[in-house]
Amino acid sequence: MDKHTLKAASQECKEAIEPLDIVTPPIYSSIFSKIAQKHGLDEESLIEATEVTIDEKIVQLLDLNRKSSEQVMSLDGASKKALKAMKEHDDELLNESIKETEALRREIEQLKESVYKDTLTRAWNREWLHANLLDDDGNFKNGYTMAMVDLNHFKEINDTLGHIAGDKVLKYISSHLMALGAPVVRYGGDEFLVFFDSPEESKKMEKCREEVLNKRLKYSDRSFTTSFSYGIHTCEEGEPFNEALKIADEKMYRDKSQLKKRIKRPFEE
Repeated sequence: MDKHTLKAASQECKEAIEPLDIVTPPIYSSIFSKIAQKHGLDEESLIEATEVTIDEKIVQLLDLNRKSSEQVMSLDGASKKALKAMKEHDDELLNESIKETEALRREIEQLKESVYKDTLTRAWNREWLHANLLDDDGNFKNGYTMAMVDLNHFKEINDTLGHIAGDKVLKYISSHLMALGAPVVRYGGDEFLVFFDSPEESKKMEKCREEVLNKRLKYSDRSFTTSFSYGIHTCEEGEPFNEALKIADEKMYRDKSQLKKRIKRPFEE
């Protein structure tokens, strides 16, 4: 077996796996199968060459499964205790089971956050979007008014001040969007999706943008402005997400083109 080919394929696997928070068996199998086939290798050799890289990902998955199982068992125990208390009219036992259930509920919420929250911005991630808003075919379960948000001149800020400053900008924009009271998903590097219940609610976007536009931010000894462009599309129940995203994306780019005519670049006074 060509060692150079194996090394190149192994590196390709590592790069495919690295961005993923958790590698589930189907994802694991799909990645190695495609890359092995591409390079004419057998999967076992490729997996062995890449195994060290994915150990941490697998441990995270096993830990998640363990925690989930523990919580299901705890919930079952608390439920049985509550039923016993009600049958025996035991107020003390009932109060104890209520406290246990509340503590478990908090643990479950924390677990959901570890799976569904973007660690940098605290917005929801793509996994949350697919689990909560879309069906198995990638269509909307309900109707929403979706805003596609993209930061303006973000690369210029990153290149000038560095990635730490860029991360602060992402958190700043995310906090403003989340303050609107609608679910916010970090969809890409500097892209967000906001899901409103109605077109009327989505009108808050313009006020949010003006607030961001009118404030100068400071990092180290530099001050700068930031802004975002957005496109809004009202999605129908059953509408394919990818089609809705394409429409909102096109509107966002039209908005970006118009906005850049009236705003300054980040470091202009």
